[in-house]
Amino acid sequence: MVLDMLTVGKIEENCYLVGDPDNLVVIDPGDEGERILEHIREKNYKVSCVVLTHCHYDHIGAVADVVHATGAKLYLGAAEKENYFSRKVSFNGYFAPKVEVIEPAVLLSDGDTFTVGNCTFRVITTPGHTSGSICLLCGEYLFSGDTLFNRGIGRADFPTGSLPSLVSSIKNKLFTLDDAVLVYPGHGPSSTIGYEKEHNEVYEWERYC
Repeated sequence: MVLDMLTVGKIEENCYLVGDPDNLVVIDPGDEGERILEHIREKNYKVSCVVLTHCHYDHIGAVADVVHATGAKLYLGAAEKENYFSRKVSFNGYFAPKVEVIEPAVLLSDGDTFTVGNCTFRVITTPGHTSGSICLLCGEYLFSGDTLFNRGIGRADFPTGSLPSLVSSIKNKLFTLDDAVLVYPGHGPSSTIGYEKEHNEVYEWERYC
């Protein structure tokens, strides 16, 4: 199984290349499209789909580059589609050059599964950072977007964000996963569910809900 991470852009967003080399999933290609494509070409990967955990500009900046170059389909949380097309929510063009917004081919809901090559992903809806944020569970690997970080949680003060929803998503959906699940967030280093249950700041934020 391929699991490559490229940290891209000024705010160091983690783009993940996951799965079967002949049927690869690219998660959150946020910036530096040519660098991502160069890595794909060097490894001789074939990309089947791009999946977004949420719509913020630092996670969508290279979507068009990857989709146009590879013919990949775009997957997006169903509850995030309206946010994705709203610049007031995505900040597309606010802090970086405006990028093309690709029409999603597949909309994902809670509990949906999709198989690409030899890897199956389960969708976990985790509203809070945005109203339509999702996480992706593939075996023992959780791609948590900006919902759950190493010892931290995503911001909830952006448009459509909600701190009570974010805390609930983490405690009631992610912290119910096996302690051994590896967490690969949208920014920063990886972790495990067990470690985050012991050390995450979510418990400090809970008092404000």
